[in-house]
Amino acid sequence: METGKTIKSKTLFFLYEWNAWWSPLSRAQKILPLVVALAYPTMILVLSNLTKLGGLRTDHFFTAAAGAGLWYLGPRLRSIFYFLLPLLLVGVVYDSMRYYSDLIRGPIHVSEPYHFDQYFFGINTSDGRLTPNEWFQKHTHPILDVISGFFYLCFIPIYVLICAYFCFEVSRVKNLHGRFRPMWAFFWVNILGYSTYYWYAAAPPWYVAQYGIGPADLHVAASAAGAARFDSIFGTHFFTGMYGRAADVFGAIPSLHVAYPMLAVFYAFRYGALRIFSLFFYLTMCFSAVYLNHHYILDILWGSSYALLVCSLLSAIPRSQVQ
Repeated sequence: METGKTIKSKTLFFLYEWNAWWSPLSRAQKILPLVVALAYPTMILVLSNLTKLGGLRTDHFFTAAAGAGLWYLGPRLRSIFYFLLPLLLVGVVYDSMRYYSDLIRGPIHVSEPYHFDQYFFGINTSDGRLTPNEWFQKHTHPILDVISGFFYLCFIPIYVLICAYFCFEVSRVKNLHGRFRPMWAFFWVNILGYSTYYWYAAAPPWYVAQYGIGPADLHVAASAAGAARFDSIFGTHFFTGMYGRAADVFGAIPSLHVAYPMLAVFYAFRYGALRIFSLFFYLTMCFSAVYLNHHYILDILWGSSYALLVCSLLSAIPRSQVQ
């Protein structure tokens, strides 16, 4: 147990280290992070008043405070700042889409993804040829609801924890270069996925189940679909709350729920760690995406391809140019 003298000594050393970092910074380096942190919630407030698309939330302040706080705490926490920066940026980009998605979205594809899965992966039944999604909705089980719901709810924390292990443990033991690449891969696969929402907007399978394959209704609210069974079992509102804040209903392609685990698989085999768990994570998410009626198999293939593309492109960048 640390004594008061030891704590005081560490505090003084931290302050000395922080002052040595702070003093040579330019005025812009000292002020700009605070300006950005204050500008973000201010911008959200202005946009929400102009568009009436939702106001400030706690997570807006948390994002701004986390980014600025980690920067101002100095070099001791710099690696955590670099590690979390891609995650914070993804949150900002995703949340911003509600303000411009309807303005730049192309034609919405409702029937094409459905018919693709029905043709290539359809299951012949007495009710006709069903997509795997439709078949699973007739063959649900509480145990599958719990397992798939848990992984579908926690897919981002699980991926971040995997990346943290790669960054702070595996990279230390194996002296790896580019240790933040898995997190930047997360950022770029999201940017690639979000852009696809607009040039190939696609309705999820739950939409077809509820509204058919006719012209898309832009006023439809996001649905928890099969994930609502998880909330029903535990008496929670995790999924209804999460999908109530969804930025884009017609962003089924690609499946980013599956893309993240594929990133984990790529880096697990690249670093020689967590291979079995990453594969289990990926396969479970593939199953859950279809079982919970959120994605077609087409979406899974598309998301997996994006993940491999991003990893391949980042791997082509010289190590000296990536932290």
